[in-house]
Order: sequence, then C-alpha cells, then structure tokens
Amino acid sequence: MPLFRRPPKPPIGRTSEASLPSVTYESQSLADVEADQEALAAGDLPRKAKERLNKTVHKQLPWMSTYSAPDFYLTEHLQLEPVAQVSGACYFHASTDSQGHIFLDSNMDASNLVRAYYRAKDDALTRLSMEATAVGAHAVLNARYRFHREGTIVSFTILGTAVRFAHVKPPSHPLISPLSGEETYKLLRQGWLPVGMALGYHWHCMPVGFSTKYGIGQSWYNQEFTSVSRKLMDSRSLALRKMRQDATQHHGVDGLVGVKVDYTVEETEIIFSRGSLYDSGVTIDGTFYPYEENGQVEVPAYNTEFFATGASVVRLAHGAVSGQDIENYLALS
Repeated sequence: MPLFRRPPKPPIGRTSEASLPSVTYESQSLADVEADQEALAAGDLPRKAKERLNKTVHKQLPWMSTYSAPDFYLTEHLQLEPVAQVSGACYFHASTDSQGHIFLDSNMDASNLVRAYYRAKDDALTRLSMEATAVGAHAVLNARYRFHREGTIVSFTILGTAVRFAHVKPPSHPLISPLSGEETYKLLRQGWLPVGMALGYHWHCMPVGFSTKYGIGQSWYNQEFTSVSRKLMDSRSLALRKMRQDATQHHGVDGLVGVKVDYTVEETEIIFSRGSLYDSGVTIDGTFYPYEENGQVEVPAYNTEFFATGASVVRLAHGAVSGQDIENYLALS
C-alpha cells in the first residue's frame, strides 16, 4: 500500500506562566462538555448554542450579522429580516496508518483525505442549518467559510446571517449562500435564487522516475513538466466534476456563480512496501527503486491538489423574484 509522508512539525517553544496575558472566561464543566458531545453525536445542538439563539430571538440579546453596512442597506430593499448570526464547524481526521501516513488508493489518489474534506463540510453545514432552523430562518446568507488542513486533520468553519423572507413559510431546510448582500440583491432582482454552496476537491500523488525528477531539473533550457501538468489538469477535471455533483444536493440547481479555485503542486515522497517475499522493488517511469532491508522504499513524487468552491443558484423568474416564487421553491426542495 503506497503512502505519502507528512512534513515534520516544527517544535513548540515553552512559554512561562508569567508571560501569559490575564484572561477571565467562563469555562465549561466536564459534565457540560460531555453533554455537548453527546448532543452533537445525536444530531442536536449544544446547550450554549440553544441558549444564545433563544435569547436572540426573544430580543434579550442583539442580533449579529456578517453583512457590511452597504449590504445591509440592500437587503432591507428585499424585505429580508435578519434574525441571528449562526455558525457551524467540524474537525475531521482522515484515516492513517500507525505512523500517521495518509493512505493512497490504487490510483494514487488520497481518497480518504478527499472524503474527510467532504465530511467536514457536510457536518458543518448541517450544524449551521440546525441553528438557522431553530430560529425559524428561511436562509443563511453571506456565509463566510474557511477550510484548513493540518497534517491529517481537516477543519471547516462557517458563519453566516440567518434571515427571514417576508410572508413566506419557514422551510424544513434553510438555504445557505456564501454570496454578499449586493450579490444576493442583484441575483434576486434578475430572477435568480442562491440556494447552497458546493465543494470540488481532489488530491493526487504522482510518483516519478529519474528522468522527471532529475533529468529535466538539470536541463540547460526551459521546458515543461508535462506529466505533472497533465496530472494537475486531471485533478482539476475531477474536482470540478465533484463540485457539480455536490451542487445537485439541492433541487433544480441551474448553475454555480462566484466560483473560487485554488491549487498546489508540491514535491514529496511516497513509501512503497514489499507486497510479497519475491518483490525486489518498484519501477516508476523507467526507474527501478529497490526495497531496503525493512521492505520499504521512498520514491520521489509530486502532489497535485485542486480546490474549488461556488454558490449554486436556480432560475425562478425572468424578472424580480417574488415571495411566492421562493415559497414554491422551498416547498419542492
């Protein structure tokens, strides 16, 4: 089973207690922490979140919004009532071996890591939606999100403004959109409704031979790493296909707007392990790498990673979207 190495973590320095700032906060008891963990595992919200949302709805706390002042001005024209600021988060661990190496499948894709990204996203959005449902919201707009990976830990956090549409029945599943107030205003005025956010992600690890790793690297003239370029384009194609599939979780999605992409290509090593007693090594791109005494060999490789996010939209009208248009769509979704 091929594996790829994680880069070593830098040492963490010690800090004396005297240098730490004085902070006053209300810590949770162990019983409260365990109760919150049980609630999340059962698909419920933590007690503190319920208290915050309840106090906001009953005007005991002021509502908060991720909108800027100009965005808020435009949403007033749409008769959107801000209810509360809602959030969701998930920290997810991709499966590894006992040494912390991420598994690669037979196609050299980090499929477990890819699944971890989607699981973190789906769980965080579910918790965001639960908070929005608890306050009777129709949608979460201007949802600001962040993906992060540290080794094998994938995290996704999202924070948005829960809103209600005037004279529309609350849905069972609120809409979620990362678009700004101005973008939402322009779409609704032209007959489009933002309904969700979609993720496209793929990671491939490509082992290379001597000619790719060293032959081109020592060349006297400029030239392309064609094999690496092809794998990056393959990762792009697979990520965008997955994003389209992710968008179809919502009813009748017509397209994606505000698509943002990011990608990386980095040098790494893959660890190959002997499959049988008679295996003497592996041949990659014409280069033979013999197994060492421990039955393993490190092979140079390139990671190609492609990441995309976007807002899914549906066409409801050929003019401004009405409250009835939105209610009809929510009844179908």
